Amino acid sequence: MDENLLKLLELVEKDKVLFQLLRQCPYEILRNFKVRKYKDSRFVLKQGEIYNTFYIVASGYADIYVESEHGKKYLLCTYTKGDYIGELELFSQVGYISRVEARGDVTMLELDRTYFVKWIRMDNNFNEYMIRTLCSNSYRMCANMGQNTLYTLKQRICQYLVGNAGADGKLRFVVSSEILSQKMAVTQRSVNRVLKQLKEQGLIELNKGNIAIKDYDALNRERN
Repeated sequence: MDENLLKLLELVEKDKVLFQLLRQCPYEILRNFKVRKYKDSRFVLKQGEIYNTFYIVASGYADIYVESEHGKKYLLCTYTKGDYIGELELFSQVGYISRVEARGDVTMLELDRTYFVKWIRMDNNFNEYMIRTLCSNSYRMCANMGQNTLYTLKQRICQYLVGNAGADGKLRFVVSSEILSQKMAVTQRSVNRVLKQLKEQGLIELNKGNIAIKDYDALNRERN
């Protein structure tokens, strides 16, 4: 059996998320997936460029940005295991509507457009997965738009920190003032002003620009 296919099957067998996504994928499609590992944030897809590959995040995080012509970036969301990239642009073969950047090391499952289109036609499980996740992502983006309009910057930052914390109250990935300024589409100075307030309240700790939650319950109360 092809070594690349063995790597893919090993990933799928060990991971519930990937298994649900690929459990009914035809062999013709499976054998054409490539398992690729990217180190040190080297996975980048440029806004406006055309790519003929469908990507599934197998491990790590990928940030999705909208980038202005002057280089200013607005963070839309962060993708992780089981999320996929490129489906909107592949059908019409148009340039990417956003920029994608890995955050640290990532592993991607990559499939050529020809086989992606075949997969859509052949696998009802994959179709249902795409419809469900597309609806979920659309709902999340609409909710974010509402938050940007209805809540103060302090509330939005608290919401983001609480929303990206695990059951233990710890953040699931590194969050810095730079990331927050991109996420909130405001200056880093404005973010730092809020972070200083939260630190003085004893809700967070700051270490070399990175944020750690100190009092999850109090931070949760501040977001409303």
